[in-house]
Amino acid sequence: MSILDRFRLDGRTAILTGVGPGVGEHVAKAYAELGANVVISARSPDRLERIAGEINALQGGRALAVTADAANKADLGNLVTCARDAFGPIHIVFNNAAAGVVYAHDGGLWANSDEVWKTAVDVNVMATWRLTELTEPDMRAHGNGSIISVQSCGGFTPIPPAVAYGVSKAALLFLVRELAKTQAPHTRINCLCVGSMSPDGQEAEIHKGLGLAERNAIKRFGAADEAVGAAILLASDASSYTTGSTIFTEGGRVGTIS
Repeated sequence: MSILDRFRLDGRTAILTGVGPGVGEHVAKAYAELGANVVISARSPDRLERIAGEINALQGGRALAVTADAANKADLGNLVTCARDAFGPIHIVFNNAAAGVVYAHDGGLWANSDEVWKTAVDVNVMATWRLTELTEPDMRAHGNGSIISVQSCGGFTPIPPAVAYGVSKAALLFLVRELAKTQAPHTRINCLCVGSMSPDGQEAEIHKGLGLAERNAIKRFGAADEAVGAAILLASDASSYTTGSTIFTEGGRVGTIS
């Protein structure tokens, strides 16, 4: 096997949550290009159908769109069932859905209401737990599973007033380490920490005035496709000895905190 072959995903089935016109879309298309069957999910069916259609239009592309709310346990169960029915056992889960960010214009610190806390924990923590439990039988049977949870800089350094979001992302970090210990050797479980990213690498309107790019060593927003290489690495046999770890594609914000 050549070194490049270790990055191939031929015949594997990947579930991706929170797929939209950003990191999720780029990773889904990359996995499909490398031979995987991809099952994409989000709450917006129109967006999913577009992305699935573009993948299926490619030679050898195989994609299924399933509307699902990552905060809803029943939706996640249906997502896994649909994936199995279409393509067989699950090999890869890419937990990209995120929720619970509060901005100053939302009301500041105390805008972290009970509902915001619940949503943040359900989406940012419990979705990884639930999808690990739901796919564990498949991964134990074939022995080659990979679960990747998208982490945030907010899980490593405070970003008030988004307290519920930051605490839930910090909890996700430890959940991944716990699951990596319990699910080995049949499943590797890691985090991919993305920073300030947008589909085209330009600062979004909602982020203007927050100085996010200035916090990064590279001093710019990232383009969503700049997270793809790390997502491929973690999903493939090229990272066969990596579990419980975090790969950073955040422009150096966490790595250069001073």
